[in-house]
Amino acid sequence: MDVLNKTIKKLSEEEYQALLMQVSGKKKNKPFVVLETTRQRDIADSEMMEMLQVNASTYYTLKSRLNSKIAAILSKSVQNPISSLMDEVTRVPANLYGNNKDFSIRALKELEKQLIEYDLSAELIIVYKTLAQLHLYNEDFSHYDNLYKKHVAFSLAVSKAEGLFYQFILRTGKYLLTKSTDDYNAIIDIKREISNICELYDSHRLYVIYNIVRLYHMITIENSTEGLKAKELEVDGILQEMNRIFQKYHMDTFYQNIKFISEFIYFEYYQLTGNQVRADYYHDKGICHIEDLCGKHFMSFHVIRFLESKIEKYLADGNIDKLMLSHDQIIQHLDIDTNEAYQFVAFKRYVAVCKFYQRDFNGAARTMNDLRNQVSLKQYLMTDIECKLFQALQYCILGEDGLCMQILSSLKRQIRDQDAEFESTRQFIKILKSALKPADYRKKVKKITEMWNDFQKSNHGQYAILKYVKLDEVTIRKMTNPIKE
Repeated sequence: MDVLNKTIKKLSEEEYQALLMQVSGKKKNKPFVVLETTRQRDIADSEMMEMLQVNASTYYTLKSRLNSKIAAILSKSVQNPISSLMDEVTRVPANLYGNNKDFSIRALKELEKQLIEYDLSAELIIVYKTLAQLHLYNEDFSHYDNLYKKHVAFSLAVSKAEGLFYQFILRTGKYLLTKSTDDYNAIIDIKREISNICELYDSHRLYVIYNIVRLYHMITIENSTEGLKAKELEVDGILQEMNRIFQKYHMDTFYQNIKFISEFIYFEYYQLTGNQVRADYYHDKGICHIEDLCGKHFMSFHVIRFLESKIEKYLADGNIDKLMLSHDQIIQHLDIDTNEAYQFVAFKRYVAVCKFYQRDFNGAARTMNDLRNQVSLKQYLMTDIECKLFQALQYCILGEDGLCMQILSSLKRQIRDQDAEFESTRQFIKILKSALKPADYRKKVKKITEMWNDFQKSNHGQYAILKYVKLDEVTIRKMTNPIKE
């Protein structure tokens, strides 16, 4: 689906009607036909050109103009609660040329207080530079000039911390695909560098950035259940303080968009530590934000972490209704580019896992096959192996012995010269091959059950695989039964 098609379908009714009015005035001209047709159904470019009776060049010019208009509408609809304060900042340089110097200074000092409260270092640079120039001929010049230099340094530090925060998200996603030592060490270095910046300045913005990184590292990378249980008071204290900051600076754009993260981290934390009552509570609070957040591409990492915790929750309580809660809205609104490797893989895996537990094994196999066709997983060996095993499991259940054996043969070649970290993979391959072999049905069910129990006991640590798979008695019987439905 191209950009225009995809974007028109994502517009709210209010945004869509505004666009329709802007580009056509609701007259049934060519832009109107393109918008209305695209809104209602998927249509190929060739069919649209025939409908409009235009050539390819004219059609693509029309699409380009429509894309520009949509971009303009959407940019105006992005929430920026602090916009009135930012408007004042844009007028700051004009104070240098005002008719009343004392009034200009007083106005700038009032603005300074608000900017300090919101930790807006880049904007304070403009204010202090102007105040220094207004005091050029008296002793206060040095005071404001020093504040200007100090906030230049502080602004650079905050900017660097924000950049490291996004690099942390990128590297964490990559590590979850590779489990490589290099990616792990890179994450440690990023965390340490953010910590060093935070020690230099007393800033609530740096506090929030550092502690999101710290909590994600604790929960997602280290994720030792016993260690996490011992840190419950510490985790709760950090998240409570972050919530106080979000509430106090409610007009801050960054905080407005990131404040949901407390509930997501609470959910992931309590799910990992086995506190199901609290996990349920924060799951229900977090799910309220999902539809809105799925439409914001920059939030995809946080949404994916929430979805992965939903699977963990299902494995703990077996509640399929909770697993599928808001599932249709997530599928409809979550749009992840294939370049966002971790998010894309994890999302497709989530869809496949949901189908698996709904016993739609055909759908699960098809989803995993689509994933492997859309993204090259060769550089993510652990993930590549896991996806193949999960797809092979579906074929085993469906009685597609040939397709299953084809994947298993590929896997055996892939790990032939690999080290001990693939022992769990070898065990699972044996389970699938045993399920395919002709044997007495009852004996085979017993054997596969024993092999599955042994696999679960040994499948731990950094290189554990298929932690999202739970084979119950019904599934094992379907795997081993030579007569498939």
